[in-house]
Amino acid sequence: MEWTTLQHLDLQHVARGILQPLQPHAAAFHHTQALVAAAIGTYITEFDALTGSKLSTIDIGSPVVRMSYSPAGGQCVIAILEDCTIRSCDFDAEQTCVLHSPEKKSEHISSDADVHLALTPLQPII
Repeated sequence: MEWTTLQHLDLQHVARGILQPLQPHAAAFHHTQALVAAAIGTYITEFDALTGSKLSTIDIGSPVVRMSYSPAGGQCVIAILEDCTIRSCDFDAEQTCVLHSPEKKSEHISSDADVHLALTPLQPII
């Protein structure tokens, strides 16, 4: 896909009530739709990549380290959080689900750690 449009996304009002401005620290592009998700603080915000319009915002409770849209389709982002939790965020249903929670709640991923995320769609068993 070739992009011929440049959009400036409005991130000012994502985390209301926080005095300092936050910078996005993770982003993911949808593989078939013109969508981009940006992680700002503990929020994941989804934008229309063609118009720059904010579509949805979900507070997931912890900063995102890595994230990617689900290869199964839809508007679902899988995120690895700073507290080692793995969450799915469904923007269509506006809800999140914990996929994995670490046994030790004291574990954290440092900001300089190299974290990789690879997702593959499930194939039906015949």
